[in-house]
Amino acid sequence: MRIVFMGSPQEVVAPLKELLAADGDFNLVAVVSQPARPVGRSGKLQDPPLAEFAKIHGILTLQPESARSPEFLDQLRALNVDVIVTAAYGQILSKKFLLIPKRATINIHPSLLPKYRGATPVPAALLQGEQKTGVSILFTVKELDAGPLICAEEFTIAPDETSGALTQRLFHLSGKLLLQALDELRDSQFSGQPQNDDAATYCGKIEKSDGAVQWGLPAAVTLNRYRAFHPWPGSYTFFNGKRVSLLDVQNVAALDPTVAAALSSAVWSSQEAGAFTFSKGAKAIFVRCGEGFLAVTKLQSEGGKPVDAAAFWNGIKDRSNCCFLAGS
Repeated sequence: MRIVFMGSPQEVVAPLKELLAADGDFNLVAVVSQPARPVGRSGKLQDPPLAEFAKIHGILTLQPESARSPEFLDQLRALNVDVIVTAAYGQILSKKFLLIPKRATINIHPSLLPKYRGATPVPAALLQGEQKTGVSILFTVKELDAGPLICAEEFTIAPDETSGALTQRLFHLSGKLLLQALDELRDSQFSGQPQNDDAATYCGKIEKSDGAVQWGLPAAVTLNRYRAFHPWPGSYTFFNGKRVSLLDVQNVAALDPTVAAALSSAVWSSQEAGAFTFSKGAKAIFVRCGEGFLAVTKLQSEGGKPVDAAAFWNGIKDRSNCCFLAGS
């Protein structure tokens, strides 16, 4: 079985490794990734992690500016491909593209379809406070993530898991599922299980401004937003005229139930959303939300270095009005 693997971020290297290590007649003939882009102040060109991995291992690597370009499509045709696997590739595939592989184009999607079709399924699941998610391998069709399912597996989401960590774990676990899907495709009559379109949900694009913390929201919602937006676009607020990035946010009760109870006292219950104090015992800053409190253990002020909560607190000269302002 001649296979092309398409993707870009570091997370999708894991299923590619699983494919390379597999027994059987799986023949990886090429990797397709995004072009190298300038990075940092120097503007030095850098390959996406998948392309870098493929080149190190001597795998033919194609990096078209557009997956719709005639030149690229001709290159694919010349490879005589049976199956194309896509995983967080980052471009819309054309009808002409989908006609190239002899058997199918399939996609590794980190959600339990038909839930969370679209480009941001992991953040979407965390925003909704989901306790379970999964990985789906599906046939790629013109409609967004709507193809028949080849196989899927459910996984539990850890209470403190962030988008970055969960994405990495799901793609790591997807390798064995990918091999299962490829085995299913050996049967030329296999067409998968149609999705229930009536149950489909969609996830929208994430903007940089989504990371602005709105302290008036309940603590549970704010924590879900932090988890969904970590590492990008991150969560930020303002204090003393400076932007402050929140690098580690936790559930107060899970960190220190005793302090959590104290914060629910009449005095703290009357404070405005965003008001905060420091707990020496918990080594955390506790912030009042619209409902409940959150613990912040690591922060970074604009122009400064990441610091723990104690260092941030000790750097405040006037503690008469300690209150984070909503991001904007």
